[in-house]
Amino acid sequence: MSGTLARYSSRIWRSSLLFGGLATVLRVGAQLVLLPAILFYLSPKDQAIWWVFVALGNFANLADFGFAQAIIRIYNIMWAGAEDFESEGLRPAVGAKEPNITGIANLNTTARHLYLWLSFAAVSILALAGTLYLFKAFSPDEFPARLWVLWAVYLAAIGFNFSTAYWLLACQGINRIRDVQIAYFFSSMVFLVVVLTFLKLGWGLTAMVVGTVARGLVLRQIGRATFYKVVPRLVSSPKPDLTVLRRIWPNARRFGLLSITGYWQANGLVLMSGYFLGTAITASIGATNTAGNLLVNFAGLWLNVKWPQITVLRTQGRLDEMSALFARRLAFALGTFLLVATIVAVGGNKLLELKHSHTQLLAPPYLLVYFLYLFQQFIYVQFGMLVFTENVVPFCKISLLTGLATVVLSLVLVPLWGLWGLILSPLIAEILFSAWIVVRRGFISQSMGLQQFFRLAILGRA
Repeated sequence: MSGTLARYSSRIWRSSLLFGGLATVLRVGAQLVLLPAILFYLSPKDQAIWWVFVALGNFANLADFGFAQAIIRIYNIMWAGAEDFESEGLRPAVGAKEPNITGIANLNTTARHLYLWLSFAAVSILALAGTLYLFKAFSPDEFPARLWVLWAVYLAAIGFNFSTAYWLLACQGINRIRDVQIAYFFSSMVFLVVVLTFLKLGWGLTAMVVGTVARGLVLRQIGRATFYKVVPRLVSSPKPDLTVLRRIWPNARRFGLLSITGYWQANGLVLMSGYFLGTAITASIGATNTAGNLLVNFAGLWLNVKWPQITVLRTQGRLDEMSALFARRLAFALGTFLLVATIVAVGGNKLLELKHSHTQLLAPPYLLVYFLYLFQQFIYVQFGMLVFTENVVPFCKISLLTGLATVVLSLVLVPLWGLWGLILSPLIAEILFSAWIVVRRGFISQSMGLQQFFRLAILGRA
């Protein structure tokens, strides 16, 4: 009995899902603690400024222009034992082989230089475009001179975090998901402690920026140490291999186009609200958007910890195993989404009332429609990720069309319908275009029939 218990305990301790769950729970817990603290210690004006800071800071992801997704998949392919990779698609199945450590090390050297260049470009663009947006969105009384200094420090933090992001990309690519989740766990803990401490000391928005800096430092240190446990420094090439970037570029370019739509999906509500609906509604939208992102991250954990393994299974030609794993994990993810969304919808504002916060989540009718939007998006994104394991990116045109439709609908409907227009615009655009096309393409990329897939997802057996 004790031996069985010890084996299960050891397995649980080594599980990436355990630390992924802890990391996500801590992020959720941090937000459950921080969100009321932000709403209590910051004025509605400062809340709106912070949510806009976050939305603008996320613009740096666009400067990546798809390289992150493309590079992770090349790491996956080399971890599966491939000697080389194709610009698009997969070579014939390699079977079970040892990882290509030399190729992984050389790829990491190239990624390090790439992200330094991209970071400089991202911060330069953000310093210009973000500053212009802030001038337009806030009056001098709302945004005094001291906040421009804080904006400059925030830009520096974004630059550092972006330039060191390749360490965690590498760790994901070599299937060190447990260590990645440990990094997220401890960085979230540091962020929580730092922000709460300085908010209570009366630092206001400065506390949020200092917490962002501290979190980035922790992520970089843990990611770097994890990678070097697996890939010795001595095998790394001293110079970047530009031919690798040229070969990655076709898929990276397509991922980059997808990231434009992804940026709008993640931040469009806050930016449109800040421009059209004022600081009070923007503060509520920002709080709701944060809760929604946490919900998606928490539910998506079931599949996020398995994408490297799914990619390896496809690379090695083990499609039935891959399909069964995807179906089971998708069912767990959707069930978790519905459960947590129900809890937030029923109890979210009641919790904020207990904390005497100045701002609440959206009212129930708006919140339910917002969660419906997130749910359909969550489904088609998972099927899209499954297609990407083929090392192809077929959704560029439809994604750009969806993004364009969302912007046009928002510009028309928000002035007419206010908050309803803001929430309905992305839902209508995605149902019309992306949702059904991506799900259909994702389903045919796996080996199960419809009935067999649903039996695996719901019953756990074909």
